[in-house]
Amino acid sequence: MPDTALHVEFDQPQEVFFPGQPISGRVILVTEDKYKARAVKIEFEGVGHTNWDDYESVRRVDHEGKVRYVQHRVNYSANVSYLQSTALLWTSQDGSNELPAGKYEWPFSYILPSNIPPSFEGKYGYIRYSVKAEVDRPWRFDKAKKLCITVSPLLDLNVIPNAMTPLHDQASENLGCCCFKKGYLEMRVDIPKTGFVPGETISLNLHLLNNSTVPVTEVKAKIIQQCNFVAFRGGSNFNFTGDSVMAVSQRETKQDANTVIKQTQKITVEPGKEHKLALELRLPSVTPSISQFSPVITVEYLVQVTVDTSSTFGSDIDCEMGVLIGTVPIRQYLPPAYYPPNPALPPAMPTPIPPSIGAGVAPPGYGFVPQEDSVPADIGAGDAPPYPNGATPYPTKNDTVVIPSAPPLSYQDSMYGTDGTQLNTDENEKPFVPKYPVFNDLPVYNPSAPPQEK
Repeated sequence: MPDTALHVEFDQPQEVFFPGQPISGRVILVTEDKYKARAVKIEFEGVGHTNWDDYESVRRVDHEGKVRYVQHRVNYSANVSYLQSTALLWTSQDGSNELPAGKYEWPFSYILPSNIPPSFEGKYGYIRYSVKAEVDRPWRFDKAKKLCITVSPLLDLNVIPNAMTPLHDQASENLGCCCFKKGYLEMRVDIPKTGFVPGETISLNLHLLNNSTVPVTEVKAKIIQQCNFVAFRGGSNFNFTGDSVMAVSQRETKQDANTVIKQTQKITVEPGKEHKLALELRLPSVTPSISQFSPVITVEYLVQVTVDTSSTFGSDIDCEMGVLIGTVPIRQYLPPAYYPPNPALPPAMPTPIPPSIGAGVAPPGYGFVPQEDSVPADIGAGDAPPYPNGATPYPTKNDTVVIPSAPPLSYQDSMYGTDGTQLNTDENEKPFVPKYPVFNDLPVYNPSAPPQEK
């Protein structure tokens, strides 16, 4: 039996790609003996998929007329096709359907659509992109090699005015219950801005007013990834066109919440006292927020802060705010040293924030950020600053700059690792783990931080 190997090698070794940009590389076939083959092709596929089973009671009447109820399993699923393309790389021209022994390379290139969401793996669904090389063999099983790749859209926080808006929330609660009231506790939480990137630190400024008769004992903060999945009874298939309207008949939703990071801090705030403190939560490698181009899966992030007291009943209060996770950090909050000087570029001016835009305004959708002259001059209420030159979003073999970006970043496996891939795990040699951009050593932005405790 001849020893034959089939490989797919990408020009981008990280195997992370932007929407609207090319996937390029080579299909490599190595055989130690002549090899029967009619053709070599490559397939590109992108799909959003959701799937789960629910149970419902079904009324049954037996032959004696007795009524009983049995549990009936119902499947809900949905498939959204984002891309499906096949290219023929080689075909036998002489009719021999045979390749002599040796090493063969066939280059390929495919432009990704610009309106596709990021790669994502969740409990009830995924958004998955793959490249499959296949050798068509006469009278034998075809030889194939399938690889999943990561698609990472450029969610640039600099062109989303709401990303720079500070967040505020407050809550108060009468502690205790019934006739055992212990007074009220008030908490205010401030976050300096709405938009962050993985690797960046989210600063939480807390102000506590303890007007109760019991001391405050603990503060807990966490970031939650809230995933929403949509599926249809019996299954439905859709070809995504950017403005697809999905039916609501037989439609069901599932939610799944994952803790991204959490922090607990013991404190003591005596009755009648107030206290200010700052907490910091550093974002690990997670998918950016998914809100557009994804009719069956959305992902948002929530910051939750809870304060506990020593009271037995009604002992805690909490605040919750939504934050936006992007892939390009806000430049105006970074020191100039992060950007190489480029005299050809005019000074970058921050995008003004309209007074009408507050923390409660949902951020707009996103897609591939237009380059150079195609960038609209009016984004939000001001001129968008130019991209700094000199930094590449990721290294390529030829060190080409795809689009200027912020400080050099790395691509890291999703924090959930192989445990995050739960559906159709047998499609590949091993469970697929998407990679997300992570910015290391970003300065902590917190201009309103309370003074540090002594």
